[in-house]
Amino acid sequence: MRTQQSYCSTRNKAQTQRHERRSMARSSKYTLMIALLVALAVVLQPSSAIRAGGALAADPDVAAPSSPDAGGGIPPLLPQPRECRPWLMRMMPCAGFITNSSVYAPEPTCCGGFNSMFAYGTVTCLCHVVNGDVGRLLPAPMIHARMVELFSVCGHDVRVEMLAAACNLTDHVPPIDLPSPPPSMPLPSPAPSDGID
Repeated sequence: MRTQQSYCSTRNKAQTQRHERRSMARSSKYTLMIALLVALAVVLQPSSAIRAGGALAADPDVAAPSSPDAGGGIPPLLPQPRECRPWLMRMMPCAGFITNSSVYAPEPTCCGGFNSMFAYGTVTCLCHVVNGDVGRLLPAPMIHARMVELFSVCGHDVRVEMLAAACNLTDHVPPIDLPSPPPSMPLPSPAPSDGID
């Protein structure tokens, strides 16, 4: 009888520990997804001060951060990038791992660059990773399974399908590169004068 109680007690402890680990993993996954959805839902257009070259236009690569509403309590969101190339380039130490099946582990600096996209509020740029657009910056075609694996290798318990669904819900993902300005038009030359004044 005592052995059976001991076995049941050990089994219950193991089940409780497994349940707690799963709950913590789910919690961190949901926290990240909520943060992503909030970031994607609240991407702001630049203010008129930025468009007009006002005082807020100090950094052309970052839009103005949002400010908390009058109700207070909500901290300001991190500024969203206007383009994603600088952030995606931080992932280039991962290029060998996500493009070459004979590379079994990413470079030691890979996760630092990858994780910076989560840390600095540029999580919307991950949409270019999930949908494959980042492939145009890579030296070879991206191996999708390796990209999925990169999330867990770098410590993110995120289902890429959930991230892709969140990316599809947003109207604004910053482009990889800002559009090139239109070529300047030459000024028309003055009309020839006929000598009469």
